[in-house]
Amino acid sequence: MKEIMKALCGLWKEEWQGMVMGQLNYEKGEGACGGPYFVSASGRRILKVSAFGGNERMEILLFPFSHGEGKEKTGEKGRLWRTFSEGEVHAFSFSMGDHNGIHQARRPVVSGFQLAEALAEGRDFHTLRIRFHHPLYAGEAVYLKEEGKTFWGISEVLCFEAVIG
Repeated sequence: MKEIMKALCGLWKEEWQGMVMGQLNYEKGEGACGGPYFVSASGRRILKVSAFGGNERMEILLFPFSHGEGKEKTGEKGRLWRTFSEGEVHAFSFSMGDHNGIHQARRPVVSGFQLAEALAEGRDFHTLRIRFHHPLYAGEAVYLKEEGKTFWGISEVLCFEAVIG
């Protein structure tokens, strides 16, 4: 999964600075995964960036950053899952070749790729779909609520919803 993420980061364009990931879809087939990866981007205001190679496919949707209110998730938050430090966010972004300034700021936004990798850790899966609702900032505790194959990541607001298959 990490190599296909790096391939997508390699496509990054300066005019995309400050955009945030709205959705990530990942699928892996049977057998060994790996490149070479073929990447493409389309759209103007909302960008669809795709990569495929070997037995993997990943697609992300990028949106202009907005400081809007987050969607509240009522009820129990779930269990404390993670707190990503500023150093972790900076290091992950650097290791991926992710040049979006929102991941290198003084109070960086945790990368959607970093959240996807953390969610996938230790799980046997073939598909992963994440919808991002609100940025998660370094230093914020995120709670994970799980119902079957659906996961909600909640800080003070709903940050993401993921389905792992």
